Amino acid sequence: MSSSRILIGYIAALQLDVLCDGDACIVIGSKFKFKSHLANNDQTRDKDYALKKAWFDDILTGIQYGAAYAFDQEAYRLFLPLAQRAGLDLKQEDFNTPPPADLSQPPIHLVRVQWLPIHKK
Repeated sequence: MSSSRILIGYIAALQLDVLCDGDACIVIGSKFKFKSHLANNDQTRDKDYALKKAWFDDILTGIQYGAAYAFDQEAYRLFLPLAQRAGLDLKQEDFNTPPPADLSQPPIHLVRVQWLPIHKK
């Protein structure tokens, strides 16, 4: 199977917009976890988001055009080896860091990935 047709996770779409953390499109590895996150989040609870499949090739193309993505642990685990084979300089991430204690809703640890071009002088 080509790496381009590998499902990495899901994004949440609301008409033409996707759910982001700042400017990074959120990719969560399972529908159940994403639905739970949407239902427990004060800002998304009452909105009718549709979950769409996030394929590796689409994510890689987005990154190559400058888009940022925020992966949960499950999605990052699937994305990392494929991205490394595609030439992205990424490493394992530590998902064991405890969240701040004063959060009003259950957190999801996200890892941001964005291609930052190096400008030579």
